[in-house]
Amino acid sequence: QRQLPGSMAVHLGYIGTRGENLMYNGTNASTININQLDPKYQSMGAALLQSVPNPFFGNAAFGALSRPAMLTQGQLLRPYPQFLNVNAHRVSGAQSRYHSMVVKLERRIRDGWGFNTNYTWSNLKDNQIGEGNYFAQWSSTPLNNYDLDREYAISLLDTPHRINISVTYELPFGQGKRFVNRGGIANLLLGGWQLSGIGAYQSGFPAQVFQSNNNSGLFGSGQRPNIVSGVDPNTSGSTEERLNNWFNPAAWSLAAPYTWGDAPRADARIRTPFKKNFDIAIQKGQRIGGANVQVRLELINAFDNPNFRGPGTAFGLGTFGRVTELAGFPRTVQMLFRVNW
Repeated sequence: QRQLPGSMAVHLGYIGTRGENLMYNGTNASTININQLDPKYQSMGAALLQSVPNPFFGNAAFGALSRPAMLTQGQLLRPYPQFLNVNAHRVSGAQSRYHSMVVKLERRIRDGWGFNTNYTWSNLKDNQIGEGNYFAQWSSTPLNNYDLDREYAISLLDTPHRINISVTYELPFGQGKRFVNRGGIANLLLGGWQLSGIGAYQSGFPAQVFQSNNNSGLFGSGQRPNIVSGVDPNTSGSTEERLNNWFNPAAWSLAAPYTWGDAPRADARIRTPFKKNFDIAIQKGQRIGGANVQVRLELINAFDNPNFRGPGTAFGLGTFGRVTELAGFPRTVQMLFRVNW
């Protein structure tokens, strides 16, 4: 921290966290499929789909698997062949790492005005496969339920740049201010006014590209496309110009059957649209008799900035790379009237 002239101060700091043995599902209800086929059988290829006699046929104890006379070879090779997917809830073992630098400049309210500005530059990595964010589409199915450490990557909650700005300004009119008009009506009209604003500007979240047609052959695993080396996945233009082509589809190729693909769980090269918002409040306080009266007008998202959700990330679908939804508030105006006595 360093105090500066003019009632100002600057702060520089580091914030870091280390998480161990966390829930893989994060704050969501995703699960781990413990009945996925062992990856060692992936080399069998199409033979996994070959039909063989069903040893559970006619035995009602096996439920849905008791009805067909034939099952696939892959089903019988699963750890628990008498079941389909077996989903484990609240599995722990995930990890996270967060590092950030925070710079803050503030001016204490003096002579009727003050401000606070802070900037955070950060990096967050984890392998919490169930954790996502409201702005990006994602799949909580890992590539391999037997190797969840492989999912460690940039977090879907990572936002490397964030700026927050708050400003307060009191009009210099009225009793106790720089300009005092001794006329009662003038002081009533001009005194007690205050203007404040809060702005937030934030990087988009990383996107997770996954393959729409899962043909990994492992009965419960995920699949992602392959990254095409040397091809930029981003397109050019403003946010509005990129809404129908946020990604360059040539940057990926479909993974071959009975493979996983090499795209990471979250790709730091591609992010959802930048987020911004600014709220403004205008208020007037006045003492009338033995009561304090306050009137406040608030404009939420005052400039009506559209905050777009992320594009479709299911590679192979017509919606891939298209932004089709908005999130957050439209411009909202509300008024408050309060009397304290």
